[in-house]
Amino acid sequence: MNFSGRTPQEIERQVAVSMGDSPPDLMINNGNIVNVMTGEIYEADIALKDNRIVRVGDITDIKTKYPNIGEINCAGSYLIPGLIDTHLHTESTLLTPTSFTKLALPRGTTCAVVDPHEIGNVLGIRGLEIYIEEVRRLPIEFLVEIPSCVPAAPILETGANILTSDDYVPLVNDNRFFALAEMMNFPGVIYRDQDVMRKLSLAENAGLIIEGHAPALTGKDMQAYLTAGISSCHESIGVSEVVDKLRAGCKIQLREGSFARNLIELGTGIKSQMENAISPWDNVIICSDDRHADDLLDFGHLDHSLRLLVNEVGLDPVKAIQICTINPANHLLRPDLGAIAPGKIANIVKINNLTDFKVGDVISQGKHVVHDHKLLVDLTENHYPDWALNTVKPRFIPDESQFNISGPLETEEGKRKAHIIGVIEHSLITDHFIEEVMIENNKVVLENGLDYFFLLDRHGKTGNFSKSLVKGFNFDGNVAIASTVAHDSHQLLIIGNNSRCMYYAMKELLNSNGGQSIVIENDRGIERKTLPLPYAGLMSIDKPELVAEKMKDMKEFSQKVVMGISEPFMSLSFLALPVIPSLKLTDKGLVDVNKFEVIELFDN
Repeated sequence: MNFSGRTPQEIERQVAVSMGDSPPDLMINNGNIVNVMTGEIYEADIALKDNRIVRVGDITDIKTKYPNIGEINCAGSYLIPGLIDTHLHTESTLLTPTSFTKLALPRGTTCAVVDPHEIGNVLGIRGLEIYIEEVRRLPIEFLVEIPSCVPAAPILETGANILTSDDYVPLVNDNRFFALAEMMNFPGVIYRDQDVMRKLSLAENAGLIIEGHAPALTGKDMQAYLTAGISSCHESIGVSEVVDKLRAGCKIQLREGSFARNLIELGTGIKSQMENAISPWDNVIICSDDRHADDLLDFGHLDHSLRLLVNEVGLDPVKAIQICTINPANHLLRPDLGAIAPGKIANIVKINNLTDFKVGDVISQGKHVVHDHKLLVDLTENHYPDWALNTVKPRFIPDESQFNISGPLETEEGKRKAHIIGVIEHSLITDHFIEEVMIENNKVVLENGLDYFFLLDRHGKTGNFSKSLVKGFNFDGNVAIASTVAHDSHQLLIIGNNSRCMYYAMKELLNSNGGQSIVIENDRGIERKTLPLPYAGLMSIDKPELVAEKMKDMKEFSQKVVMGISEPFMSLSFLALPVIPSLKLTDKGLVDVNKFEVIELFDN
């Protein structure tokens, strides 16, 4: 997937069209061009040949000489470069790459940098092979990265697969891979883990970009992290942290996902705190990271980010478009992307105005692929092997009586201090509470918003069944939620306040080969909703519109009984990621991320 140049014959053919000596494949007329290189807007026509723009401006001679060439009339509309997502996990849309394309392409996304570490964690290198073969035939250009952390923190969790630096030797020289994906193991970088050092060296010597992931990293730790050759970060927590990273040469990725959202806060902060800087926005780029199917369908993809940058952050529209086009192209070292200019890849999006950014037509790699929000190309769904659809196979399956937490062996009736995970709305970060909990009949009493939280090794590697306590979901009644989407090792997570509900929620996912489930018990008995995700236990193989509809149904059902968190499944999915502070749960137990170590549930 690395950038590769054209053959002499291709260049000759395209130059001939630019000179008016050969017919173009397509002409785009009367559009208001947004020139992201100069910041100007002016009316011009465009001629295309193969996958390239060959002329922008006056093409009267071409029209006169070749009057029967197909054209798109863009009078009264604006033309912007195709939008570029610099960091995305398509698995986190809960859709296959093909289904994601069906929703994102009509929104103007023509290029996406993808880190398939979710499928890599579950299915390993052969899963990456399936992924690459699928995305290569799609009309969005997917720049596939090598997952850097499979699993995210090997000393703190057991993954289904492990990619060591030895596995990277052939991968970094495989031109189907574009970069080394987000280096989440920042402790491994700053404390010089030898396997991490070798991964970074292999990527650097192969000429690959190295992407970052460094929440709350500041001062000398941040400087050391960037010294290792890491180029970007989408996990910055506060504005002062962003300013420090920008000053240190780190590209800041503003993120508007379905759960983690920092675009408005950080964009507004950069605007106010760096107003005297000459060009801070040159090093600001865009990403979505994790965006669900229902949000893609209802609100959009990067077109939604554009609207927020202009209408909420208050940026000049051309500056906002640059953040989503030419800035990403420059960061990705892709001189052929990000602008409407001769010689560039013909990725062009027709929009109604510079406020709504409503997409009318999309040209991707020289082909007219979208008109009036409808795809003009047929995208047939992929077929996946049985081993990729049967990944939920725990060695140990707990029964209903095991969904509880006992006190320490020496505990008598009464209170005991415990470490408790505190969930925070729209944040991947958690609180780390140390509070007294009541123990009666040798079981932790669930009161004051406390819930049980369990993690079952669904890959069958260990049979581990970890237990912890969580606060913040605020269930109304007897409730449990469960998911096999659990970044990044994707174990089976169950949270609830009722052992029967938790057991049934787990069973739903065992029966559906993965997914998300919510179970409640009331006067009518047991009620349940399940979204099956059989592909690697992460993705649906249904049509994207059906997946979005099911997600909305699940959301409406959960909102009736989950009072504390608006996106409970998204929040749940990050409670097992031991590289984002502060307290998380893995198959090895409760992890204090700030100390990067496993701790006991009860405080000693």
